[in-house]
Amino acid sequence: MRGWGATPWTRAPKTGWRQPAVVVAAIAAAVLVALPAAAVALFLSSAGNATLHDQMNRACQWAVGAEWTGGLPMSRPYPEDTGPAGKALYDARLTAARDAARQVPRLSGVQSTLTSSAKVNPVRPGSPNPEQSATWLVYQDDFAAHLQVLEGGKGQGIWVSSQFAQARGLHAGDQVVIQGGWAPKTGVPPGAPVATMPVAAVYRDLRELPDQPFWCHLQSLYRPNPLSEAPVFPVAFVSRDALFGLTPAESGVGSSLEASVDQDGLTTENAPAAIAGLEQVRARTENQPDLFAQRGRMQFTSSLRGIADRADQVESSLAATVVPIGVAGSLTGLVISVTVGSFWVERRRAELAVLSARGAGPGALAGKALLELGSIALLGTVGGWFAARGLVSALGPSPLVTPSALRYSIGGAAVAFLATLAGIAGSVVLRTRAMFDARASRIRHLPWEILPLGAAVVCYFALGDGTQTGLGQAGSVARIPPRLIVVPLLLVLGLAMLVTRVVRLTLPRIRAVRRERAVAFLAWRRLASAPAAAAVLVGATAVPVALSIFATTVTGSVQRTLDDEGQLVVGSDVVVHLTGPAEIPPGLSGQSTLVDRYDSAYLGSKTVNVLGVDPATFGSAAFWDDHLSGPTLSELLDQMSGDTPVGVIAGVPDAPEQATLSIGGKDLPLRVVTVAQLPGKSAGFPELLLRKDILAKFAGESVHRELWARGDPAQVLPELGKAGVPSGTVSRATDVTAHGVYGGVTYTFAFLTAVSALVGVVVLVGLLLYLNARARARRGAYVLLRRMGITSGAHWRALAYEVGGLLAAGFALGVGFAAIAVSVTYEGYDLDPSTPPGTVIPVPWGPGGQLLLAAVVVALVVTYAAQRAAARALPSEVLRDTA
Repeated sequence: MRGWGATPWTRAPKTGWRQPAVVVAAIAAAVLVALPAAAVALFLSSAGNATLHDQMNRACQWAVGAEWTGGLPMSRPYPEDTGPAGKALYDARLTAARDAARQVPRLSGVQSTLTSSAKVNPVRPGSPNPEQSATWLVYQDDFAAHLQVLEGGKGQGIWVSSQFAQARGLHAGDQVVIQGGWAPKTGVPPGAPVATMPVAAVYRDLRELPDQPFWCHLQSLYRPNPLSEAPVFPVAFVSRDALFGLTPAESGVGSSLEASVDQDGLTTENAPAAIAGLEQVRARTENQPDLFAQRGRMQFTSSLRGIADRADQVESSLAATVVPIGVAGSLTGLVISVTVGSFWVERRRAELAVLSARGAGPGALAGKALLELGSIALLGTVGGWFAARGLVSALGPSPLVTPSALRYSIGGAAVAFLATLAGIAGSVVLRTRAMFDARASRIRHLPWEILPLGAAVVCYFALGDGTQTGLGQAGSVARIPPRLIVVPLLLVLGLAMLVTRVVRLTLPRIRAVRRERAVAFLAWRRLASAPAAAAVLVGATAVPVALSIFATTVTGSVQRTLDDEGQLVVGSDVVVHLTGPAEIPPGLSGQSTLVDRYDSAYLGSKTVNVLGVDPATFGSAAFWDDHLSGPTLSELLDQMSGDTPVGVIAGVPDAPEQATLSIGGKDLPLRVVTVAQLPGKSAGFPELLLRKDILAKFAGESVHRELWARGDPAQVLPELGKAGVPSGTVSRATDVTAHGVYGGVTYTFAFLTAVSALVGVVVLVGLLLYLNARARARRGAYVLLRRMGITSGAHWRALAYEVGGLLAAGFALGVGFAAIAVSVTYEGYDLDPSTPPGTVIPVPWGPGGQLLLAAVVVALVVTYAAQRAAARALPSEVLRDTA
């Protein structure tokens, strides 16, 4: 001990690693502080890259890269024109585009597509359905490799779709007559080219398969487009020379040149280089007006700039909420670092008392602690950074992060390391001053919980509660208002601090267990003898439980509300406007229905749109949310099934119970049932639900027919194609909230959920510290209790009551805190308040049950470990040490 008064940290490097409990606690504290701090920059970069790739996957790959679209004239427009035309112009354009694209590293080779229209008829007479001969003729580079061949596939000729072949009775090898130059309005012009060629292959109609990226720019030809009035005809593929040969000299063909961008490794950081290369491609082709601008007016498009702009917007909007979440996570980890300092003082109490008596002050003792624990904390910080990197790669929105994000995350980890050391040093100073200095400050008794609670109140009124949107080149991006994140975090933290203070003050004063109940009395006395430790553990348990349940509730509510709004606006997952009579395909039985729509009828003096539905099938296909007030959809359909005509109306709150419906000059008395909302009701006139057979008697053929179906559009639309359903425009519920407007919202709460799960480690570390700090007293008590007749099973149950009671109290308080946070902020979960049904809050029974199960398992495991440690102690050594 000689000389320690001058240099109290002489033996520090040797003693720090000899205390396993302190080592584990210090490493855990450093990890818990460093991981959220390092994960913020990584997560923001991951979210930006996820948005970038998500938008690229949603968009057509050719439009994202480089696409030239326009016409290709087959002849010179005036005699003095000396420029190329037809195939010569096509070859010159293709060569120029490929030369320009070759300068961009991420740009693929340029491919070409040619489109025209024709009449295709079998050579043999008497073929079925002679009127169904209109087709689109298409040539696209490498088209054969991307079609599913059913018949043939070799040799020259025309490739026809399976639906067209079935309608015309064609098979591979049959001869067809092709009349080029046909147009929907003018028909086949006089003198149009005519050719006879064999059917080289019959391929699976593209409408019968999920859309493939290769055909994305042709979807408007074979798939109904809600924004286009272009007719939908079968698509047939021919060679380039055949298509040129079938095009009249005085007309032209549709032409496009396309190149895609390689997404592999593309990030928000290197995307600007690819965008700059695309701009150079644009400039090089625009400088050749005789090939692109003046002949067919070829237009260059590339949406990568707008997509990258949206990704940057999402990343910047997330920072306002993700940074506070990361700070909250690191601050929660600092609780453990403070506890580590206090724990280190308790384990070295005798040694520190001698050093203090020899003149070492709190600052010197804190320096000794840092020398002992600094290398341990550094190891934990490094581990926390690697853990953050691995977690974001495995569980983040995207495994891609930018080099700049890596540098910022390293800086965050460095700051976290310094904060960990500061927490340990501050705790040692305060703890040693309280132990050895008679003038110890009463600062720890101040009501610190007032600060976060007061800040929560201020932020509630100062911060906005509406969803914010930022407008960029790619459209608007929803931004979570900071109030939705900051207020719950401050509220949960303040309530946890308040509960900790209340438990610490009241626990020793409660006498709730009688001595006759020995096991419960023993557990209670142990809790009452260390109220501060018990209170901290209760608060540490409540915080992660509250944050996890809150984050899960908000995430589920936001997603559920968006889904419900989209489906309620459209009416179902998919609504197809039919162009002719149709039957429900067998593959969609039980999940689809046929609906008739009649616009501009009159209910009394009100103009209404009428939906004619089949009560037997409408309930299985239409969307309905049970959270909507009033009767359920099945109850409404039951009322409509009776003999009395019943109409269900939405949009007229004061509708009378008896009214007259006027359709086409005919009147129908109705009993009217008023509801808040009906599926498929868009803005405008109110909507009236009526039985389909009743509507047919009055409206006749003056209705618009629709097919409503539940399920994934990628599966529903091919089923319609296989059944030959005459489809017009298609509306999808997913399109209502698609295109990344709300992508950053779900990313925000995903990060909050991850951080709250991380904070849950605090509970485990705190529990281990709680048990380890009292291990010596527990061993002594166990030996004495065994001499008094207490069995090992009873002692284990007492431990389970002690630990389980703390976890149960923390869990219950956490659920209560989460409920308070949700009740304060729930109005902000509806990101589109103008669209019904409003905020829908699903109860997170699943995640809550998982948390409860985890708490039970942790309690059983740690109490079993503590029981074994106490039972393995030798009575003679324990009694000698006690003496």
